[in-house]
Amino acid sequence: MNTYHECRLAEIFQSGMIFQREKNTVLFGDAVPGITITAAFYKDSSAIGHSPPFLCGSAKADEDGHFRITLPPRRAGEGYLLSVTFHLPEIKSVLLENICFGDLWIAGGQSNMEFFLKYDRDWEQTKKLPRNPNIRMYNVPQRAFEGHTTHNRSGYGYWFDDSDPALALFSAPAYSFARNLQAAVQVPVGIIGCNWGGSTASAWVPEEALCAPPLDRYLKEYEEAFSKIPPEKLASESLLAWAFEDSAQHGMDFEPLLYGRDRDWQLQYMKDHAGDPAVPMGPYHHNRPCGLYHTMLSGLIPFSVKGVLWYQGESDAGSHAFMYDRLLTSLIQSWRKKWNDTFPFLIVQLAPFGVWLDCDNEGYAIVREKQASVSRSLPDVYMAGIMDLGSYYDIHPKEKMEVGRRLALLARGHIYGEKDLLCDAPEAVSAALFDKRHISIFFRHGNGLTIGDGRSDWNIKMQDRDIQPSEIAVKDDHLVLTLPFSVPDRHPPLYVSLGWDDYAEIHIFNSAGLSVLPFQIKVEEGDFL
Repeated sequence: MNTYHECRLAEIFQSGMIFQREKNTVLFGDAVPGITITAAFYKDSSAIGHSPPFLCGSAKADEDGHFRITLPPRRAGEGYLLSVTFHLPEIKSVLLENICFGDLWIAGGQSNMEFFLKYDRDWEQTKKLPRNPNIRMYNVPQRAFEGHTTHNRSGYGYWFDDSDPALALFSAPAYSFARNLQAAVQVPVGIIGCNWGGSTASAWVPEEALCAPPLDRYLKEYEEAFSKIPPEKLASESLLAWAFEDSAQHGMDFEPLLYGRDRDWQLQYMKDHAGDPAVPMGPYHHNRPCGLYHTMLSGLIPFSVKGVLWYQGESDAGSHAFMYDRLLTSLIQSWRKKWNDTFPFLIVQLAPFGVWLDCDNEGYAIVREKQASVSRSLPDVYMAGIMDLGSYYDIHPKEKMEVGRRLALLARGHIYGEKDLLCDAPEAVSAALFDKRHISIFFRHGNGLTIGDGRSDWNIKMQDRDIQPSEIAVKDDHLVLTLPFSVPDRHPPLYVSLGWDDYAEIHIFNSAGLSVLPFQIKVEEGDFL
């Protein structure tokens, strides 16, 4: 028996890490069944052996070789040490240094959450900002299947601050969120990046989250996709394709797309790489249902966190868009159940996008509607709108620092209770027709409305007729649309929409610089402007 390799903390526990303040401090890992493991926190190295720890506890490993130590909550602080002792004579204590207590958030989703800082529009300016050692970051290694070493070449699997070169490979929206939040709350802020480009939300949930219709469709489609392929062939093709996917050469070839390339460049790339090996759907594919839950997310449970940032939905558009609200709801509920914690979710609504490589925007308007529905129906779920930040030929908006700022505003207002902070995007609540020529639209969170320079995609529908307003103006924190003609006394129902299409832009903002959320609303009769 090699007891040394059987006794270890979970991968997340390393020097430089951050624990969630004011919640139970939970440590876990593997050990020889039956042995005792002790954890002790000290204020500094001089206290070890001379002063009692300020936080300590112990547990025994169960018959399966797993242990969990739960310690009382601790207030925010930094500069601590953690000593973990496996009570076997041949194993030395583990000493973790530079430990913080503060607020810890998971940054989950697909490529727009994973999106590296070095690809962001403002990277050159971000690099010049003063460093902040009270921001700690960790990227969960991307492993598609059991035994997959890692999809990543660097910047994953260890804790670092923003003076580390790995900053360039960290989530741009998550870092911006942490930087904005830390300045406001003045405690250490940590981010755990747990994301993978091209992943559906179905890959991030346990099996029980997909059991009932219509979500069992994901499991049925998965079984159908690979059931006819012999297991030996599936394994060999998958491993060959992963060797290509994980190679440095493939990374270098693909990387220019993430900086942004025009449509002609994309078409040439697809032509040049048409024969590249692809991982077939099956037990080796990172996007299989429940796969990333097991290979990435489950390794964090039950590590205490403050909440979750979630930026995802592109891979669940198309034919699956109609049930995205069910899928996102199931994900939120299953994560909260697994953690036994009703922590908040801050989600990002999908940005405008037309076509990128072989991806299109079918169902984007539906997914946006479903995201908004979830944010309204579940407790402690809040949504940032970014209909002003998209690009027709790029699925990855490049203004991720702004996305992070908007997420931080939501956190400051809703989670931290910062009074009188305008943190929500304007949301249309009613529309009324006046003097047969004008429609007034009233908003929640519409303080200080302004009309920006970019286009905003309006549509007014009367029966089978689509009408464009001839003029748009702001009046007392609501909008007034002027119709190009007078509506008759006995007219069909009127509906007005803004940004209600798979590709649409909105450049109308409140005083916090937050763009109006897309909407479609019936116009009622009014009697004043």
